[in-house]
Amino acid sequence: MLWSWEAARAHIHNVDPAFHEVIRSLPDPDIAGGDSAFLSLARAIVGQQLSTQAAATIWTRFCALHGDGLDAGAVLAAHEEDHRSVGISRQKHGYLTDLALHYLDNPGSFDLVSDWSDEEIIASWTRVKGLGRWTVQMHLMFALNRPDVFAPDDLGIRRSMEKFLGIPKDAAKSVYEKRALVWGPFRTAACRFLWNALSNQPK
Repeated sequence: MLWSWEAARAHIHNVDPAFHEVIRSLPDPDIAGGDSAFLSLARAIVGQQLSTQAAATIWTRFCALHGDGLDAGAVLAAHEEDHRSVGISRQKHGYLTDLALHYLDNPGSFDLVSDWSDEEIIASWTRVKGLGRWTVQMHLMFALNRPDVFAPDDLGIRRSMEKFLGIPKDAAKSVYEKRALVWGPFRTAACRFLWNALSNQPK
């Protein structure tokens, strides 16, 4: 499905005027993407449970370690000690190795998924150790630009919905999902606006 921020805003205006008031003055988010599936997912693994700054620092060191040869083969060939020297934990080294093994076994299941549904991609990729549903959803949103992804496991999305849409703090996941239903088929845009609304508030 081809989509635009303009179409997403118009839809939200029609189905959820209260939410539209929240996002009305926000700029359109940047369009992300560009990294290969392997690099995007490797970066997600490296950044798990780290601050944005720490994740960026370790990823930069990881890339420098591998130079221009950062691919699944290079990651699989690297010794654990090499990765640990740039801040990759033993557990994450294992995750990266498992990702590389899955990728080399069937590159098409990562690179040639334009005809796959979101749920088919999630089901396939979460077989990799260290890749949970949230991690794959972030790839769907930011790398593949899929239009209708909603990630209720994301704390920022939940906090923004609580702050601006009156949802009780730490409500059941189904409460957030039910409110988001009307935003389809533009739930990716809604999530991007929710993140931006939260970060644009005065500190």
